[in-house]
This record gives sequence, structure tokens and C-alpha cells, in this order.
Amino acid sequence: MSQENVEGLDLDALGRAAVGAINRDDLDGFLELVHPEVEFTSMIAEAEGETFRGHEGVRRWWDVVRGAFSEVLWTVEEVRTHEDRGVAKIRIEGTLSGVEVSLTMWQAAIVRDGMAVWWGFFRAEGEALEAVGLSE
Repeated sequence: MSQENVEGLDLDALGRAAVGAINRDDLDGFLELVHPEVEFTSMIAEAEGETFRGHEGVRRWWDVVRGAFSEVLWTVEEVRTHEDRGVAKIRIEGTLSGVEVSLTMWQAAIVRDGMAVWWGFFRAEGEALEAVGLSE
């Protein structure tokens, strides 16, 4: 995907494009959607409060997540956005260490220059909304 196309995506489309890249195992396509100065946390690749930074952090996270699951499918179930921030309900289904799993989590994200510059995964919608200042 060209940079011009990335900059034209709204936050909902950006999130769905990112999930599509994950499902296709397309790291390069995913990196096009992520700002080089990104910072994020992960519930799947959680390691004592580790914050992943930059494209190198994305690559480390990608290897852990893609390596942990087999036959994994990510689905965006719901998205709420406001200006440069939003929250999505994400479902991940697949096989982890031979066991079928289905995880539902909330991802909060902030976009800058048409790319994700920050995101975090949360167990509850309220936590995700609060993280990006969208709580009611």
C-alpha cells in the first residue's frame, strides 16, 4: 500500500487494514500503517509491562504473536472513533500450543500522519476509552 493511500485512511479503515495485514501474515503491509515512532503494549506478547517502540518493536511483537498462534484469525467487531483516536473491539481466534482459543480485547489507538503512533490492548472497553480520553 502506498504512503498516499495510508494517509487517506480514516482510523476505522486503518485498523481494519492492519488486521487484514496480520491475517495475511504481511509484516511489510502492516509496517506501512505504523508510524516509525510508534509505542505500544500488547496483551498477547505481554512481558512485565514492556512497551514496544518503533518498527523494530513491531517486528519483535510480530514474531512473538505470529509464532505463538497457528491458524489465527483477527476480527474487528466494533470501532468507535473521534478525530485522531479510537477504540476497537478485537477478537482473536486460533490455536495456541495445540489448544483452540478465542480472545476478545479492546484496542485503543492514536493516529498521527495517517499512521498508528500509539496503541494499547485492554481487557475492558472502559479502560480502552479512558486510555485515549474518550470515556463518557
